[in-house]
Amino acid sequence: MATTIIRHTNRWSVPALTGAALVATAIIAITKSHLVDVTMIAGDLLFFAALRYTRWRGSTSTSTSHTDPTAPDSKSLPLRRHPAIELLLYLSPVIFLGIAYPLIAGRISSDHIGGVPLTTLLLGSSVTVPWLTQAVCLPLYKAIAAQIADGDPHRLRDRVCDVWPSAFLRSLPTVVVFAIPVEIATRWSITALAVYVSLCVLYVAFAQSLILSIVLRDRLLWAFAWGSLAVTLLIAPSLWFLPPLIAIGTQLIPLRKHLYRMTRRQPIERGEVFVDLVRGLLLGSVLWADKLLLFVKDGSHFAVTAIFIGLLPAVLAYNYYFVRLAPQFDSHVGDLRAAMEEAAHESLNAHSSAVLRYVAYSLNRTGLAGASLVLLITALTGLVDPSSLALVATVAAASWLFMMTTLACYKLDYIGQRFTAQFYSGLHLVGCFIVFSVVAIGPSLYLWLIAIDTIIFARALYSVNAHWRSSEYNLFWRHATAW
Repeated sequence: MATTIIRHTNRWSVPALTGAALVATAIIAITKSHLVDVTMIAGDLLFFAALRYTRWRGSTSTSTSHTDPTAPDSKSLPLRRHPAIELLLYLSPVIFLGIAYPLIAGRISSDHIGGVPLTTLLLGSSVTVPWLTQAVCLPLYKAIAAQIADGDPHRLRDRVCDVWPSAFLRSLPTVVVFAIPVEIATRWSITALAVYVSLCVLYVAFAQSLILSIVLRDRLLWAFAWGSLAVTLLIAPSLWFLPPLIAIGTQLIPLRKHLYRMTRRQPIERGEVFVDLVRGLLLGSVLWADKLLLFVKDGSHFAVTAIFIGLLPAVLAYNYYFVRLAPQFDSHVGDLRAAMEEAAHESLNAHSSAVLRYVAYSLNRTGLAGASLVLLITALTGLVDPSSLALVATVAAASWLFMMTTLACYKLDYIGQRFTAQFYSGLHLVGCFIVFSVVAIGPSLYLWLIAIDTIIFARALYSVNAHWRSSEYNLFWRHATAW
């Protein structure tokens, strides 16, 4: 049995540091003091140093990450690399696109399609696709679940090619769900709307093409896809359809000996696809709904730079969780499942307690990493661009809260409490609709969202602790009802 030790003496120390970072962020936003900014940057470095005192010593057995939170467990063995390299490869979308989009913005500023600036169409698809892809990938994950569990890469590639065409076609109606409100709000021409829809469809295919690299944890293939997309953007930014097509092509290389199987298109049960699409839309809405609603409500004045900077801490912390913490979480759950099948009943309590402690530890550490980044980003904004300070601070704090709520919902979904996870996600979505309907765009809008999601997150966290406290029972019923 794996030995589990958390190297800190007070279980409240990490949440206290997280709270201190968020309070310091609020102080900077309110006072707008450069002196405070400099002080807080130094303090932020101390928060990152505190991470070194919260390391988890767990099983050293190799396990794969539950890289996509809604994907089935995988048994494939990844190539082990230094954690920093793994994280950089995983963050390649943020790095490559963060470089490419600012460089091409000026070059395509005069390009229009159907009377709409190409930059606006690209922005619209950019805020739609992250939420959209949370939904459209689930049916494909479900269809290849058995092959993922089997751990045979050859069979996995066969199965992906068997079911991908059906999963893609049956996911396309989801694009309409996004296109209708966008068209109602923007009143684009048919040509412009067609380009927006086409971009969404292409990125649906791209997102599904990435599933193989995610399941096999092939970070190089993942980074190669995003790098090729960014390079194509830089070379031919006006050819809006080309970057996702080139990127999809890079993901077909490992499937080249299996592509003939796509002509045998195997159907996927329509009802299951619908359920998975709804489930993905609700879970994805927590982190991404506000960005799309912001574009729909005020697309012509969308503060792209401020919103992107404010979102960055949540995205970095979110990826940090799945690269650094999710593999150990999978390992502990695997130990518990093995004990459920082989060990005496009395020993299950120790395994269950270890899983519960790691659930709390992983959420705490992710929260601290994200809050530290929120503080750092806010402090730097106060120094560089004080006029954007209030918006960046509120977007960053709200996005951190959305990210933590998302992880809590994933934990509930993982243990089989899907309705509970979707309920909290749905509450967030309803809250977003209400706030965006009655509050003007600005920092006050995100303050209202922070107030609403603080309640949702607190309740979701309570549910996580309650269900993972008896994880052996809940995981047993998750397994039993899957048959």
